[in-house]
Formats: sequence, structure tokens, C-alpha cells
Amino acid sequence: MQTLKAVAPLFKLRTVGLLVVVALVSALAAARGQTLDWTPLLVLVAAGALACAGSGALNHYIDRDIDAVQSRTRQRPLPAGLVPPWVAGVMGAAMIVAAIGVSWQLNWLVRVFIALGALTYVVVYTCWLKRRTDQNIVIGGLAGSWASLAGWFTTTQEFGPVPVLLALIVFLWTPVHFWSFSLAHIADYRRSALPMLPVTAGERKAARYVFVYALLSLASSAALVIWSPFGTIYAVAWLLLAAMFFVFNFRLLKMASAERAWTNFKLSGVYLLGLFAAIGVAASLT
Repeated sequence: MQTLKAVAPLFKLRTVGLLVVVALVSALAAARGQTLDWTPLLVLVAAGALACAGSGALNHYIDRDIDAVQSRTRQRPLPAGLVPPWVAGVMGAAMIVAAIGVSWQLNWLVRVFIALGALTYVVVYTCWLKRRTDQNIVIGGLAGSWASLAGWFTTTQEFGPVPVLLALIVFLWTPVHFWSFSLAHIADYRRSALPMLPVTAGERKAARYVFVYALLSLASSAALVIWSPFGTIYAVAWLLLAAMFFVFNFRLLKMASAERAWTNFKLSGVYLLGLFAAIGVAASLT
């Protein structure tokens, strides 16, 4: 039990849960009006969860030097000495390989998007961009977009504006979420010398960037009201969630404090989950 408790944080289970919801809701949205076959959906959930959890473990392995410096991450399994680094590396790689194997039961497009999700997060974001540019999380946000597209193509081969908008919502939401987080923990990022936007551009400028991406995310989610069949359920949910999202991002724009950034980080998660929950309910009732 103690071993499981020590290893579990490697897998970033909250991120796993969020991306599984995104993929599953996208699959339900694509299948609206059709008789659902739950077998491919269960395969999607298993493959997506394995790929995301494995990517999280490899992120812990690659970033163990940074984690040892930051106060908020010093107690993670690797810097705290609870798990040997090689264990995290082997487990992460094995889970991603297993995810690709499981996804082989689905069509080739789903396999590609699941593989792209792991590749984007581990290689493009963690290994390449994270330590080199303050735009790291913008490109890294594609990992969530691939999850949405993997879900969509699990239940249909049709393409159009809806899957593009679903992927775009996640892509544009990601900088809002994680730049708010880095604003709240700016001292840690300065200590580790990571080029996160609040460190390189300053807190006020970072808050302006957050607000711009919030507006872009709102625009893409508003477009779904026009170009989707999700009806009144989604429209009402969007109106309520968009109002909350706008107010708190505007509040951060007016004063970029750690407290407001942390609140923005938490509520941005509510915004994304709320949107996808509304889509899932609307698609299920169609």
C-alpha cells in the first residue's frame, strides 16, 4: 500500500482524468444520434489513460532536477527519494507502449492522435520547449487537442467544424490554465530558472497574455453554439461558464496577484470540465 501511495503521483491522475473526459465526450459528440458501441469507447479510455499516465511518469523522470529545486515539488516521489528514477522511466515508457498496443483495436487515426499526445507532452514540451522558450505551454497544449481528436475519430470518420472547435477550445484554454498556475508559483519558477512567461515577461504582461487567450478560448467555445447540434443545454451552460471565465480573467488582468492567479487556475478547470460535461449531456440526449 505504501508503494502504491509513493508511485501514484507519478501518473498525474488529475490530468489523466481531465483528458479522458475530453476524449470520451468528443467521442459521444461524434456519435450523437447513433447507436453507441461501448467497446471502442472503453478501449479509448484504457489507451488514453495509459498514454497520459505514462507521459506523466516520464515527465517526472525528465524533470527530477527541476522538481528538487522548487518548493512545491520537492516532495514528489523522485526528488524525495521514494521511487528510484529508473522505475519512473521504465514504467512511463512501458505504459505508452501498452497504450499504443491497446489502441491498435481502434482505427489508424485514433492510434496516431494517441501517439501524438504522448509525443507532444514528453518530447516536444518536456524535453525540448519547457527549458527553452516561454511559449512552451502554447505548443504543449496540443497534447490535449490530440486527445479530443482521438475521441472524435473513435466513433466517426466524418470531419467538420465541430471536432476542430473541440480541439481548439482545449488548445486555447491550456495557456490560460497553466500561465495562471505559473503566476501563482512564480517564485518557484524563478528559483528553477525555467522560462515560464510570468518570469520572462513579468506578471502584468503575463496576465494580459492570459486574458487574450481567455478571449480566444471563449470565442471558440461560443462558435459551438452556432455550429453544433448541442442545442439549449450547451448554450445555457456556455453562457454561465463564459461569464464566470471572463469575470475572473478580467479580475486577474486588473491585478496580477498570486491569490487571483490561483483562483483563476482552479476556475479555469471548472470552465473546461463544465463545457465538456454540457456537450456530453447534450450529445447523450440527442
